[in-house]
Amino acid sequence: MTIIKRKGVTLVELMVALAVLTIGVVGLAGSFSFIQKAIQASKNRTLASNLAQEKMQILKQKVYYQVLITSDPAHNTTDFAPQSIDYDPGYFPPENVTEAGVTYTRYTYVQVAREDSGGMVLLAPNIPDTGMKLITVTVVWSQGGTKKKITLRNMMSNPDTVMSNSIFNGQVRDSSTLSPINGALVSTVENAGWRDTANISGQYNINASPGNYTMVASAKNYFTQTRAVSISANQTQSQTFDLVKMATGTITGYAWLADHLVISQIVGSSISVAGYDQEYVEIYNPTTYTWTVDGNIGLKFQRAVDTAKHTIQLSYIIDEIQPGGFYLFANTTTISAVGMEIDADAVWDDGNTVFDFPHFASQHNIIPVAEDGGGEGCGAVELYRVSDGKIIDQVGWDRSNESKTAPFYEADGYNQGIGLQRNEFFCRKPSPAGADSSYGPAYDSNNNNVDIYGLQPAFNAPNNTDSAAKPAIAATPAAGAVVTCSDGLSGSAVAALTGNPPSAFFTLVDVATGAWTTLISSGIYSLQVDSVTIAAAGDVYLFPSSTTFLSQEISEGLITGRVLNAYSLPISPAIVVTPGAMGSPTGASTSNGRYTLRVMPGLVDVTANPVSAGNALYVTQSSNTIPIAAGEVHSGVDFILYQGSRVSGFITRDGINPLPGVAVAIVDSNGIARDQQVSGLDGRFTSVNVSTGLYFVRPSVGSHELVSPDSVMETLDTPGLTVFSDTFTVSGAMGYVTGAVRSGGLPIKTGVLIVVTAANLTGTPPAPPDLSAATLADTPYYLVSSMEDGTYTAEVRGSTSTLYNVYAYYPTPAGTTATIVSTKTANVSVVSGQTTTGVNFLW
Repeated sequence: MTIIKRKGVTLVELMVALAVLTIGVVGLAGSFSFIQKAIQASKNRTLASNLAQEKMQILKQKVYYQVLITSDPAHNTTDFAPQSIDYDPGYFPPENVTEAGVTYTRYTYVQVAREDSGGMVLLAPNIPDTGMKLITVTVVWSQGGTKKKITLRNMMSNPDTVMSNSIFNGQVRDSSTLSPINGALVSTVENAGWRDTANISGQYNINASPGNYTMVASAKNYFTQTRAVSISANQTQSQTFDLVKMATGTITGYAWLADHLVISQIVGSSISVAGYDQEYVEIYNPTTYTWTVDGNIGLKFQRAVDTAKHTIQLSYIIDEIQPGGFYLFANTTTISAVGMEIDADAVWDDGNTVFDFPHFASQHNIIPVAEDGGGEGCGAVELYRVSDGKIIDQVGWDRSNESKTAPFYEADGYNQGIGLQRNEFFCRKPSPAGADSSYGPAYDSNNNNVDIYGLQPAFNAPNNTDSAAKPAIAATPAAGAVVTCSDGLSGSAVAALTGNPPSAFFTLVDVATGAWTTLISSGIYSLQVDSVTIAAAGDVYLFPSSTTFLSQEISEGLITGRVLNAYSLPISPAIVVTPGAMGSPTGASTSNGRYTLRVMPGLVDVTANPVSAGNALYVTQSSNTIPIAAGEVHSGVDFILYQGSRVSGFITRDGINPLPGVAVAIVDSNGIARDQQVSGLDGRFTSVNVSTGLYFVRPSVGSHELVSPDSVMETLDTPGLTVFSDTFTVSGAMGYVTGAVRSGGLPIKTGVLIVVTAANLTGTPPAPPDLSAATLADTPYYLVSSMEDGTYTAEVRGSTSTLYNVYAYYPTPAGTTATIVSTKTANVSVVSGQTTTGVNFLW
């Protein structure tokens, strides 16, 4: 018999094969996971795109004047910082929509747009209608813990725009050289949308309507020029502007940061007349505010041979240190020095130990000197905040003859051959110029070897809280401080270290002649100086070193500019200027046509002459969104206001009861919409100030609605008055029915069909008739589907007499088929302009 031998596999080979197979399966599973995530990401983005397109389509199907400009935008600066999502919080507020288990937030933003020199520019929200609006819809969602977004933009044009048949053209030139000014802006005060930017040849071209206007020409480094003009229909008129170049000067100075206490004097050993070995640490307060020392400010000391800093236990006698004042820590309650007796403000506590301070047993000495032997004389003192251990100041000194370096220091320890000696004091300089006992010892370049000097024997007695305050003439050089001015011409300057010992010096050039506000800021500290004057071309304004201290804590920025009338003159009484919702609750009044507005950092929209607190003689104007940082001055936010009147009216559903939410256009005799308003909850509307003249007041309603009268003509001829136009009645206006659909107490996510009609439907389930010409002309049917969160909103024609039936159809699975179950709520009343809530369906 033949024996056949077959080779098998060993256990090791089997385990290796299994491991290889496992790795392959795991990799395959991982790839499936990746594919699944990619599919989900694509699905999320598709749904977001659909939601953005849906909103865009809804808006573009509205009447042009019903798509209202976002007048005071809000800004989402959190989700995609530092980018911002600007949106309308009022007319088109954010919407949360849940689709396929993902919640999307949909933002809408509507802006005034205008063509300018072949490009599209966005203008302030309250200028007259340009016939173009930019609609921006942004949809935001979370995916894998990360925020995602998709943005859709589209232009909306006014189909009723009246073509401008008058033309202004000309050139903008330098008045001295007559050379063209490229980039100069020419516009009209009465309609800022009529504008153009001069090309390289200084040429501009503006299409306008016939009328009387004030033209404005402006350019950087030039004074603005205004001119009253009048133009007829089909006329082309040339206007040349010769602008005067601004004279400029320079602002210079040294900037100091006075934000912390400093160690001003250290003595390690001074033998009193009675033979007591005295030691003390003096501190100085260069800031503008009082510091509480008791329990809040402490000291640490470390010798060269120590491995760590040791906290000095203190007994406080005096609580505070005043601005420009001193505070004295010592090992005895009274210091005898230079023939004087000085009381300590805090003393070393008996709780200090020889374990931390080996010389403490001998007359409470903590800071040893070279005469103590054992290589002493090298060490460091730290001033710190007790609550969190934050270091306020440090002074360390070397002993180079024994190659010992200070255990800690700022930049470089104070160089000493044999270290700190008996009857020697280390003192801080008052300025880079050196010692001067007339001033507070505050100079702190963060380099001990530069800031500290030593004298032996000590000839200055220490100071305590009873000592006279001394003014500081220097502090920490504010290197990197930003210097800005409100002149609207200059840029900014940065203070840079210069000299040895160093100071922070700045030079701000191209400052226009005049009196301005200058802000110097570094971190959260700043100095604001008003009335910095450049009297003539070439002048140099020098900030005195002794007063340029950044001691004011700042959390705001400044916006500055001018508010003038159409003749470039200041307006009296003063015009109020306010920031938008994201700015600050405070406003500012103009002074001689100028204003300075403090705002919180972020994106700010400035309004001159707001309706709620404004001068009724003049129009309201707003800026485009301005990004502002803490300590920044944003200058040149100017407004030119013209005089005008307001027009008001009342929108009703029946001649008596108010109808809110109806858009109203105020159109001038040339067919240009000068303002758009919406009726409030009381049905009333009031326009902003518009220039005097002939206007038509036109409520803007949908194609299924009728308004009577459809237009009212009013003549506004007295600035400051509000003229009531008429009472407008809208018939066939829409209202809303809202409710929830639930099954077993939970929202139905798959969608329920809602039908609202005045007819009684029959059948099982009751069904609407098939669409035909007859049904389109008969009783209307309004159909919507519920959202994934189980809610619905149906827009229906409002009526005080017609009662509606609301039907709900819910498909439920039954094996391989679906059964439609339905229910009905009868006698539902819907009032025009209002919402009937609580029409719920439960299964």
